[in-house]
Amino acid sequence: MSHTVFNDYWNRDDGNNKLILNYPLTKESWILELGGFEGWFTQKAVSETESNIIVLEPINQFCEKIQTKFHDNSRVHVECKGISDKRRSSIIYVNGDSSSQHIQVSGLKNEIELYPLEYFLEKYNLNKIDLAQLNIEGEEYNLLNHWISTGQINLIKYLQIQYHIIDETSRDRKSKIEEGLLTNGFINKWDYDTVFTSWENTKI
Repeated sequence: MSHTVFNDYWNRDDGNNKLILNYPLTKESWILELGGFEGWFTQKAVSETESNIIVLEPINQFCEKIQTKFHDNSRVHVECKGISDKRRSSIIYVNGDSSSQHIQVSGLKNEIELYPLEYFLEKYNLNKIDLAQLNIEGEEYNLLNHWISTGQINLIKYLQIQYHIIDETSRDRKSKIEEGLLTNGFINKWDYDTVFTSWENTKI
């Protein structure tokens, strides 16, 4: 993610401490973290909430670090899988927290396994997600469009999204997703452009 004025606004407002987990989460809540990397957000969620956390990280070397770090915490469920609109395999180019399926950010590539939302809902016997945190390096466009078109978006109370500009269509795709969220009864809580944006589902 390239630095913009919105990074400065985020830092000014201390977003990493005052916004990123400022939701009414309880010990009955479930957080779905998409793109765990090495567990920074996971650690904050463990420290600042009593909620259950499902962490998806499809790159094994990063996933195994999260598994090791939280192996004795029963609230943290780590899946070495990614998420998509359907069950499929994909190739991801590996470059730390900039690893991407959509941009060749390095010469190192891994095959990863992707699963749809319903796989995780069924596995953990859930009928809703209290907070979905998305940091999935460009796959957010396909995923959110799918959730909106199928109505699965209505299973999520709060959405926290980091958008990635992966090509010249990204801005238009972001706008269309925002229109879809508004149509489905979501309201925008705050917006720092491609740093993070937060939405609340007013219907649940």
